[in-house]
Amino acid sequence: MSDIVTGVRDAIQDFVAPALKAQAVKLEALQRQSEIQHDAVMKTLDAFRAEMRAEFAALRANNQVEVFRQISPIGERIAVVESRTKNG
Repeated sequence: MSDIVTGVRDAIQDFVAPALKAQAVKLEALQRQSEIQHDAVMKTLDAFRAEMRAEFAALRANNQVEVFRQISPIGERIAVVESRTKNG
């Protein structure tokens, strides 16, 4: 019985253990690669967010300028109409 146990133990150490170690090394390498890719994607997303925020801020500023440009003449017209109705 002892010979069978020793034989199985030797077979595991000779064949299974090296294969398991190789798989563990591959898994660790894949995990590191995945972390690196995740970090790269997150940096890309952060840069994209910053770019979008800048674009939206610029659009908001342009829209405000355009709104003021269009509202100003309307305000003047309203003031003229109000002055005429008070005088008339």
